[in-house]
Amino acid sequence: MTRIIMMSFAILVTVTMAGCGEKIKPGEREVIRPQVSGVGIEAIVSSEVTDFYETSGTLKSLNTALVSAKIMGEVREIRVKTGDPVRKDDVLLIINAPDINARVLAAQESIEEAKRGLNMAGENKNLMEKTFERYGKLFDAKAISEQEFDEMKVRREVSVLEYERARKALNRAEAGLNEAEAFKGYSIITSPLDGTVAEKMIEAGNMAVPGAPLILVESRSYRVEAPVDETLLPLIQTGNRVAISIDAIGMETTGRVTEIVRQIDPLTRTFMVKIALNDTSQPLQGGFYAKVKFPLDKKTVVSVPEGSLVTRGELKGVYTVNQQGVITLRLVKTGKRYDGMVEILTGLISGERIIVQGVDRAVDGGKVVNAG
Repeated sequence: MTRIIMMSFAILVTVTMAGCGEKIKPGEREVIRPQVSGVGIEAIVSSEVTDFYETSGTLKSLNTALVSAKIMGEVREIRVKTGDPVRKDDVLLIINAPDINARVLAAQESIEEAKRGLNMAGENKNLMEKTFERYGKLFDAKAISEQEFDEMKVRREVSVLEYERARKALNRAEAGLNEAEAFKGYSIITSPLDGTVAEKMIEAGNMAVPGAPLILVESRSYRVEAPVDETLLPLIQTGNRVAISIDAIGMETTGRVTEIVRQIDPLTRTFMVKIALNDTSQPLQGGFYAKVKFPLDKKTVVSVPEGSLVTRGELKGVYTVNQQGVITLRLVKTGKRYDGMVEILTGLISGERIIVQGVDRAVDGGKVVNAG
């Protein structure tokens, strides 16, 4: 009797286990799977998206001025630092040039001397004019000889020439002062445009040399310059809208193609595209790295939410769920990203189910219960 009861209990246990789990073939051991709950499952479907070409670009100022010195001298004072906003004609730095100051002083003294010489020559000229008139009347009255009258005539002409010489001397002195003051002005370096100080290449106390760069000033208008593969030359047109990302400042915006340099670089097999930014409200700086996406044609892709991807070192995968609820980690090859979705190139097909929520709860080989 006891044997019959034990056999009946064994049969009951076997039937109960078979009803709760997977069907077990004769001779096989039951697989004990971890139970997984609180996950969301979705079936993958193909969808049509706008394909794009992504490349890296560089943010550049529309107008850049590399300020240099025109004279040699010690930098006495620098009034700006990198990142400072400046307006046109703001003083950037001052060069100490004592020899130029001496030239200005000498030129001023030359002008004063030339003015005195011109005044004297003018007075002498006026005197000769009046004297010549009197000699003319005396000559008409036969009171002086013709030789005396001719001598006075020559003296009058000489006074006129001396006056002209003195006037030209004053002009030369004034030109010399203008030149000296111009050189003195070169000691005060000002900004040639409204913009931002992008780089400072000299420090106070250093020697400035003519032609050597001192300060780089950028205008506040920027564009992105991006190299594009030569195969896309027929597809890129002026006026095309593109998506631009600048990770350094967390900027997501759009731009418009304004210029296409059709010359192909023989080393990179690319051509340059220049793009105007639609959003210029954020603080920009030349040299920022930018990602640029050029829209292309429509295409059909299999894609999954970015949050469903699992990373294992350099490998990527997703958790698939079969009809029995068994979870399997499937390695996949990913492609481009489209608005929070990731293109799957290989590893999945349309119609398969994957875990899209609660991915951190999933276990390879586990079984889903109470799926959300």
